[in-house]
Amino acid sequence: MRRILPTGRFYAPSAQAREGLDAPKGKFALVHEPTIKVLDELKRARGQLETLGSAGPILAPAIRALRRTELRLERPLRMAVIGEFNSGKSTLSNLLVRIESLPTAVISNTCIPTLLYHAPVPEICAVYHDRRRESLRASTQASSQNIFRLEVGLPSERLRVVQILDLPGLADARFDGSITDLTSHAVDLAIWCTLSTQAWKESERAAWEQIPVRLRSRGLLVATHSDLLRNGDLEKLMRRLRDVAGSSFWDILPMSTVEALAVMAEDREGPAGAIWKASGAYALETALDDLIEDVRMRRLKAALKVTGQIAERALLRIENPSLPSAPGPL
Repeated sequence: MRRILPTGRFYAPSAQAREGLDAPKGKFALVHEPTIKVLDELKRARGQLETLGSAGPILAPAIRALRRTELRLERPLRMAVIGEFNSGKSTLSNLLVRIESLPTAVISNTCIPTLLYHAPVPEICAVYHDRRRESLRASTQASSQNIFRLEVGLPSERLRVVQILDLPGLADARFDGSITDLTSHAVDLAIWCTLSTQAWKESERAAWEQIPVRLRSRGLLVATHSDLLRNGDLEKLMRRLRDVAGSSFWDILPMSTVEALAVMAEDREGPAGAIWKASGAYALETALDDLIEDVRMRRLKAALKVTGQIAERALLRIENPSLPSAPGPL
């Protein structure tokens, strides 16, 4: 039985953790106006339905379905960061969340997915396979064998937009069952990290093809540690990756996460700005911002389609109460 280590030793004090976590500001839009407008309309429509007391039993399924759709739209997107061991995956997660050292080391020598989400102060809990949640404290001891995932709350504004599921490194991605388990974590988009010096091996390609097609169309391939290559070699690598994997990803980008982390908190107007761009961090943010917008709009379109089905079914049930309940949300 492996022991979960005390969480306190991996966290900075709350005030220190809040200071600078969201600086510099990222490109990700915290408020998605089209979604806000649709949510307002959904809530208004649901409120009107709830006032129709005489038709309450008939409309109750539609009201519940509308509420589930609202909750789906209100939830931040969820992005998986995937890759084989030593592919720079955790370092990239650090960069995306804007913190130098994430508390992903709270479990020693285990293979447990870790979901990073927004919280006012740092917190951590274990979610078990029966979906039971347990808040972990410094004195907590638990068996890692029964944990479905860890959930770590951090005061990063970026996590209001997109939560990050940091998956354990894959020894051989072709035969690691966790790669096909992304649906159970409700993942909306993904980043695959591949080490620049040996990028996009056959094992990685085979593993990526195991991921659902819907998710593959929402994926970025990031060639990490690109600073280990000379300019000419990096250009050759990017040409090869676009040739062999371009059709499998939303975009493919090189990234020097170490260089980006070094200037993460510095002023973009100074020399740090040039380093930030040269590291690939700016291009990654731009590509991720575009992908997030696309996924938001797809989710919104699906929600509108389901809402129409709910409304149609509700009207039919008013005319014929013996019909089945309204369909579920997207």
